[in-house]
Amino acid sequence: MSWEQACRPRDPRGAARAAAVLVAVAALVTLVFTALGQGPSSLVALVLVTGVNLAVLPLAVALYRHGHRAPAATWLVTPVVGIAIIAGLDVATADASAAAQAFFAFPVVFAASQLGRKPVALVTVLAVLGNAWVVFTLLPPGRAATDLAYIGAMLTVLAAVLVQAGERQDRLVTRLTEQAAVDPLTGLATRRVLDDAAACALAQTGDGTGLMILDLDRFKVINDERGHPVGDDALAHVGDLLRRRAQAGTIASRLGGDEMALLLPGWGRQATLDVAEELLRLVRRTPLRGADGPVPLTVSIGVAHTSAHTTMRELYAAADAALYDAKADGRDRVVMTDDVSRAPGPHASPRASGARPGA
Repeated sequence: MSWEQACRPRDPRGAARAAAVLVAVAALVTLVFTALGQGPSSLVALVLVTGVNLAVLPLAVALYRHGHRAPAATWLVTPVVGIAIIAGLDVATADASAAAQAFFAFPVVFAASQLGRKPVALVTVLAVLGNAWVVFTLLPPGRAATDLAYIGAMLTVLAAVLVQAGERQDRLVTRLTEQAAVDPLTGLATRRVLDDAAACALAQTGDGTGLMILDLDRFKVINDERGHPVGDDALAHVGDLLRRRAQAGTIASRLGGDEMALLLPGWGRQATLDVAEELLRLVRRTPLRGADGPVPLTVSIGVAHTSAHTTMRELYAAADAALYDAKADGRDRVVMTDDVSRAPGPHASPRASGARPGA
């Protein structure tokens, strides 16, 4: 993972809000304790602390509102600058108390909850070095070493725990995303993936976009006579054949039930029809191997193609109408519509090439 990728937060909007809250809390807590007389004793230090903390409050507001639009480097610069401010104020005000050192945890918490391992390690090291500068500047060496050991250990463990938790969450999100994109029975893409791909394809120019919808013939009979497990096996078998026939750039999808689809972006009309007929023959000559012997399978395929601007709804409706004709004409055949962009109207017959049984 590159530095730019590692510095990109898991959730830009959440990172902006987290950074804003941490900055605001640190500034407000410091201002409150300063107002209660718990701040630095000298007037110069008092003015410095008050001025810096008042200055960062508008920064917190800006981060909260607009931080999600900031470039990736912002999210590494923010905790690094925070460490510099904390260390500088501690030394300038001669404050090496436990409360002052505790603020070094804020940048580490932010980085470890939002960024990758490399920037987290860098921020943690800088926080420990910043704390070392403070304690060895203001405290006796023995006490400084003790404080640094405790604070350094705390920051390191805190960063490690948060990084591991974040990576577990990332893996879970990735797994859930993959599961949402893939049908578990057939291994084909889900309808959502197909719709997204079709929206992109239909926005492009070129040879056009083809869509075929296929339906497993007499699927209910298979379920009733051989049982639902065999029916599931039949769906998985046809899904595997469809996936094997798909090529780079095409999207094979399960729409639901025994209905599947293949989207062919950038494919011409005749090439789309050829693929459908090849798939028809492939299913017929590749029966499912069942426990009681081979189970012959056939499919009906409706094909639509557009060479101009249209919508996924129109393309799907045309392919679905062609599929209906293929089933009505006796199944185990391909029916293709006219070019959707030149179709005469919603009530006209979709068929142009006619029913084409596989050879």
